[in-house]
Amino acid sequence: MAGFLKKHPLYPFLFAIFPVLSLTANNIRQIFIGEVWRPLLFSLLLALFVYGLIYLSIRNSYHAALIAAVPLFLFFSYGQIYTEFEGKEVFGIGVFRHRVLLPLFIVLGSLIVFWVVRSVKTADSITYPLNLFSIFLLIYPAFTITANLIQQFISDSASRKADVVPGSEAIVNKPDVYYIILDGYGRQDVLLKKFGFDNSEFIDGLRARGFYVAECSQSNYAHTLYSLPSSLNYDYLDTLGATNDAERMSLLKYGSVRSTFEALGYKVVAFPTGWSMTEWTDADIYTDYGRTFTTLTEFETLFLDTTMLRVWTDYDRLNSQTTPYSSARRLRVLSMIETLKELPSRDEDYFVFAHFVIPHPPYSFGADGEWLEINVNTASYEEISHAYISQIIYINRETLQIVDTILSESDTPPIIIIQGDHGPPPDLTNDPAIRMPILNAYYLPGEGAARDLHPAITPVNSFRVVLNRYFESNLPLLEDKSFFAPNQDHERLGLISNSCP
Repeated sequence: MAGFLKKHPLYPFLFAIFPVLSLTANNIRQIFIGEVWRPLLFSLLLALFVYGLIYLSIRNSYHAALIAAVPLFLFFSYGQIYTEFEGKEVFGIGVFRHRVLLPLFIVLGSLIVFWVVRSVKTADSITYPLNLFSIFLLIYPAFTITANLIQQFISDSASRKADVVPGSEAIVNKPDVYYIILDGYGRQDVLLKKFGFDNSEFIDGLRARGFYVAECSQSNYAHTLYSLPSSLNYDYLDTLGATNDAERMSLLKYGSVRSTFEALGYKVVAFPTGWSMTEWTDADIYTDYGRTFTTLTEFETLFLDTTMLRVWTDYDRLNSQTTPYSSARRLRVLSMIETLKELPSRDEDYFVFAHFVIPHPPYSFGADGEWLEINVNTASYEEISHAYISQIIYINRETLQIVDTILSESDTPPIIIIQGDHGPPPDLTNDPAIRMPILNAYYLPGEGAARDLHPAITPVNSFRVVLNRYFESNLPLLEDKSFFAPNQDHERLGLISNSCP
């Protein structure tokens, strides 16, 4: 093995895949591993192209590898350096702007290559240590990725055996069940107090359609990967024994609510969201959204932003409303809206899990549905607040239209739950009194159906009420509790009181 590493300069290719693996390791809990292959292939082909071009010029593999490593390193580090120091000045000069930083990188790379060509005479002697160093770089991300995949597989296998609540399969005319999550949607009093936005028109619209709106509801947890596993298993995470992200993600995807409705003969409907933790790709119906081979995933966009292609992605964001990232996000939201309107006309019994990543950032919808592109890293607080409220206005209108269609087209009156998984996102607040209160609305058909609802009900009890009322279960309602954790440390959970006026 040592002889092979001494003779073959592999390090340019290993250096090229390190940024991809490192980024994967840092985001492994939020992505599908399949999203990694295209960035890996791109990086390897780029390294092969650069190395091959240089080798054809000098016909020396050792020197070609050493020279190729220079532009590859600069290419893959550019976006990270730009992000870290964006807008900062050196001696009063705005160095960290593309029009300055990119030429500096080109000049720096040219000088280093020139020095290598003139000064390094025995490139073969450093091939072995550079190969070893590049292998060493890959150990930690490779181990992290592998360990997380194994842990996820174990957790998924356990969660697929989730408890099924006893219920009657003999119920005639089963109602379709819609669980609609509006990510980051705050409670009415919070929106008025914090952002000066009166949301009463939307709330009154829900009530006029027969919804019970819990005026004092809070989320049970402050983050999606905590709140949804809890609500989809109608219990608290400590009781469920969810101690890490892999277990929480598995409970979110294969929890008791899903298992129960599947056992009752329901078809499960889910949607692409851009966040792997809330994508039930193995659902009976998992809708596409018109993406093409060239459509970039969030991970691919994030990867491009760490490279020198950040120049192109920033230019595209500045000069076009249809950036690859915002375009895919908008397509997903629009496709979900249309599919929700079509489902009531189908004959099957459906349990629908619709996670709208809105009004949560990124902000790409204006109040009228127009394109909106805002960089939360550079925008002012006022601009971000305006963008957040604009997305609420947009999704309010679309939600009421979805509800109208579902109610008018359903043969059997449906069950509809519309909830925020938590309140306004961390780029707007880290105050539990603002972040925990949520929109929480229930359409429960039938006389006296809402008798177990109350103003401060939390999502942990939502499906306890539904399963008891409509499917002959006997689940006791839990005490409504809220656990807040700051964005910097999701594990630092603390019990907080209800902030309702």
